Amino acid sequence: MRMLLLLAAVLVACALGAVLIGARQQVYACMAWLSGNERDMGPIDFATLRRRSSPNDALVCPPGRCPFAQPDHEAKIYDMPPAELSARLMQVALAEPDTRALPCGPPCRLLRYVQYSRLMRFPDTIDVEVLPGGDGRSTLAIYSRSLVGYSDLGVNRARVERWLAALDKAP
Repeated sequence: MRMLLLLAAVLVACALGAVLIGARQQVYACMAWLSGNERDMGPIDFATLRRRSSPNDALVCPPGRCPFAQPDHEAKIYDMPPAELSARLMQVALAEPDTRALPCGPPCRLLRYVQYSRLMRFPDTIDVEVLPGGDGRSTLAIYSRSLVGYSDLGVNRARVERWLAALDKAP
């Protein structure tokens, strides 16, 4: 009981601090700390990725790239080199509201983004790996996941599907 009261007090303090300071990100930093996560969960490795047991992520992966994770969709092959697909994906991602690029640092080869939900401002992390597909073509792997909460009500899956549809429409 004492631990529960302490946890409630910490949550209330985090929420009040965020309201008083006007920094909603502090609430998520506090929630992430309490849940054992970091605000940015860091880059992932698609070759070793394992899906969460909670329904708050989405995965698109080419055959063989994610051997330990069942993708929601299989990635298609794009008729463009990897550098062009990366540039188009960056345009699509940054055109979305409340989305910004995250640093990855060497030797990381991922494109990384965070997007905040419209109403509650929950942060979701999106990792993308663009891969050569041979003959000047390319493919990609995308993993979008929520930082907080058990269910995202399909937000991550909808985002990935929206980004893929935008890539198909891009000139």
